[in-house]
Formats: sequence, structure tokens, C-alpha cells
Amino acid sequence: MRVLDFLTDSTVIFFVANSLYVISYMLTSMVWLRLLAIIAAVSTVPYFYFQVEPLWSALFWQGCFLLVNLVNLLILLYHMRATQFDPDEQQAFQLRFSDLKPHEARPIFKHADRISPAAESLLLSEGEPNESLYLILEGECRVRKGGREVAVLRPGQFVGEISFISGEAVSADVVSSGETRLMVWNRKKLEPLFRRQGLYEAYFHSQFGLDLAGKLRTMTAGASAG
Repeated sequence: MRVLDFLTDSTVIFFVANSLYVISYMLTSMVWLRLLAIIAAVSTVPYFYFQVEPLWSALFWQGCFLLVNLVNLLILLYHMRATQFDPDEQQAFQLRFSDLKPHEARPIFKHADRISPAAESLLLSEGEPNESLYLILEGECRVRKGGREVAVLRPGQFVGEISFISGEAVSADVVSSGETRLMVWNRKKLEPLFRRQGLYEAYFHSQFGLDLAGKLRTMTAGASAG
């Protein structure tokens, strides 16, 4: 068999197409996964068509797979377009979410509100339930337990993350200090995002761990200095 005949043989093309399917499912990039799946679906057409009788049923389902992957690829490319952040989102991205790509951070900001509480506003009250997660964009928040100040939280740090994820009562009062700008997520608003994309929930938990470790180091250093 000549090389050209071998390369154009429908069985060989079908083998290559299925190899592309296997490779696509090994990729972590959804864009490349979808793209290879589309190429693989197109590549199977000669095999199913150039049988003694065209396999119309198989061609129909391959067309469905092709359409699904094409639509999802277009959606991915749409979300990956140049993302424009407002000033608060840009600040949050730089402070806390810079390890994400802009289009990955976009859904997080979409579910957030912004507040600028007055000085000495009570954000969290000891012993009370908490449904809100705060990220400090500007200013400071002070943590008070038993009437004594135990910590000062600054831009880039979360407020209320422990009670937010555990569902337990707040362990200390938290008040704003001076002019403060905060990004706020409500638990009920975030839950749909977590259900659709479980990786976001895991990402938030990893951020909470890093933030808590930083707070503990600061408190330990302060206690040592004192």
C-alpha cells in the first residue's frame, strides 16, 4: 500500500481521531480540550461516511458532539476576552486574586457587593451568626475580644472567614477603623457559583488558609515583641 493510500485510509483517520479524543481528555486546559475534541469529531466523518453504507446514526451523534464542543469553546473564548475590572475589582485582584487569570476572577467579583462603612461600624458581633465574608480593600478593621483589641486587619485580608465557612458563631467583634472600603460576599449569593464550579469553593478555602496563616504569624510576632 502506498503511503498516500495509507494516510487517506478511513480506518487510519478513525484511529487518529480517537487518539485525539484520548489526548484531549488528558489536558487540563478546557480550551485545548474542546479544540481537540472538535478536530477529532470532524476527523471521524470520513470513516463513518465512506462505509459500504454511510453510518448516518453515528454521523448524527458525532455532529451533536461537534456542536456541543463548538458552543462550549465559543463560550470559553467569550469569557476569556479582555476582562475589564472596575477600581474595586482591580484592587481586589491585585491584593488577593492575582494568581487567577482575569476571566477566572470575573465570576467571583460578579457575586460581590462593596461597602464603605463609617468609622467604628460593627461588622461582626461576637457570639452572633455570620453570613458574610469581607475582603479589606482600603483602611483597617480591628478585632476585639472581651473589650480588648487582639488584632488589626489590613488591605488584602479577609474578615469573618472562619465563621463564614464553619457556620459557627463569630468568635470576636470586628469594627471598621477610619475610612474603610470592603468587598462583601453573601453566603447565599456564592452558593450557586460553588455548585456550578466546585473549584471556586476549593480556591476560597485555600485562600482562607493562607490568610489565616498570615494572621497567626502577625499575632505571634506581635506577642513576641510585646
